[in-house]
Amino acid sequence: MLTLEEVKQICGKVSMELTGAEEDSLWEDVSSIVYRLDTFDCVDMVICDRHIDIEYSFGDCYEIKEDAPLFQWICERCGLHPAGEETVLYQAESG
Repeated sequence: MLTLEEVKQICGKVSMELTGAEEDSLWEDVSSIVYRLDTFDCVDMVICDRHIDIEYSFGDCYEIKEDAPLFQWICERCGLHPAGEETVLYQAESG
């Protein structure tokens, strides 16, 4: 599981990537961060899409692809070895 401090760092990296400036409060809207593996059958082969979704309380989602440096950074922080299971890496406390 990711710590709140790591979630803040991730959000800072995402905002820098999207806007070129670090947003200090974006982490407050994160409801969860989830590793996902989507598979698609395509004729005679299976296509795998590994990614990490940052889900926000206002309904948006930001997808981090497997080939992105941030994907690797997150995997290292939480000891994730991308496999076939959906894994919740962070869940905001409710209330």
